[in-house]
Amino acid sequence: MKNVLIIEDDPLIADVYSQKLREQGFAVNVAADGRAGLEMFHERKADLVLLDLLLPQIDGVQVLKQLRSEFGPQELPVLAFTNAYPGGMVQQAWEAGANQVIPKAGTKPGLVIQMVENALASPPPPATSPTWTTSKAEFDPVARKTFLDSSSETLAALWRPLKQLAVQGYHPDNQTCFRELLGVVRPLTTTAASLGLEGIAQMCSALEALLQELCDAPHRLSPSVLLTIAQATDTLESLFAYPHGGSAKNLSGARVLVVDDDAFARQAVSRVLSRVNLRAVCVDNPVRALKRRTGKRFDLIVLDIEMPEANGFDLCSRFRAMPACRNTPIIFLSVRKDLKDRTESVLRGGNDYITKPFLHTELATKALSFVIGGSLKPAHTAGKPNGNGSESVFSRRELNALKQVILGSYDS
Repeated sequence: MKNVLIIEDDPLIADVYSQKLREQGFAVNVAADGRAGLEMFHERKADLVLLDLLLPQIDGVQVLKQLRSEFGPQELPVLAFTNAYPGGMVQQAWEAGANQVIPKAGTKPGLVIQMVENALASPPPPATSPTWTTSKAEFDPVARKTFLDSSSETLAALWRPLKQLAVQGYHPDNQTCFRELLGVVRPLTTTAASLGLEGIAQMCSALEALLQELCDAPHRLSPSVLLTIAQATDTLESLFAYPHGGSAKNLSGARVLVVDDDAFARQAVSRVLSRVNLRAVCVDNPVRALKRRTGKRFDLIVLDIEMPEANGFDLCSRFRAMPACRNTPIIFLSVRKDLKDRTESVLRGGNDYITKPFLHTELATKALSFVIGGSLKPAHTAGKPNGNGSESVFSRRELNALKQVILGSYDS
């Protein structure tokens, strides 16, 4: 009997994988942090390790390096999995010798079991790109309903620290609020993914990465970042209210038009969007952008302001004059920080404004919020019972009031 060691601090996801593996005839041991994982490995010598990258005590990358100092990839397969991509950790895991790096948000338990079986096969089958299609029957309908019915408590747990951050602005206690938010969001990602609720899992995964970065560097908080967290929370409420929690949301066809004359900026934005499964179509000047837009649909537009031939404000106005673009979300991405530029962006029809240099995790979260939010039909209104029968935690008026508090708290 093959022995699998799971090193995972989320008890829910550890239980799900443990149960599935035992059903397939594997012996399973579980450790809840990196230090305990290494100790258990040396005590019980696993044949394969399922390793979370974000772990307490010792992070997953350091655990992987320690294992690779003793055993090579063929002797000991290590499948690393994570919710997000903070600080290039995924790339570090590949470089440290992971056999596979698996995204939790979008990977079903059945596929992980298949990867484990393939890694332990002798000889192992040739590596192939994983397929994400699985039967809906794999997901427990009772567990899914229980999860969705608990949305009010979940959203309330996000709403409380968010309001505290909005009121206190820059404050030494900000990190406590970030950790409280992260403590709610991180289990949401794994739970939603294990239940096939792709929309919720994708949104939480991006938000988790942003919150993790703020936990590590709380001074990076800005009005824009805080508004992004509020927007993501609002999108999550919409997903919970949507039938089946947005489980059918697939971003594989979502496209984002990026217009910026700076090649490095276009490359950076494209890379950020790809991390949340959004496809960027990059254009280097406004005239080409208008030609590219003709007859084609985009789910989001990202515009620089200072460009040759026409500036971003003028381009936004021309987009808004096109029937197909009247409701397409538009984000301005600019080095300009003046209030008048932000005001002008709103007057021209922009939906949001981020200053350069920007947090990659912020742009990823904001873009995903707009794309997912735009795909949901307004089947329910804020402040009324959602599609799962629970009362809404906060109304549209309360959310707008919170946004004004966020902006006002930083004006001084």
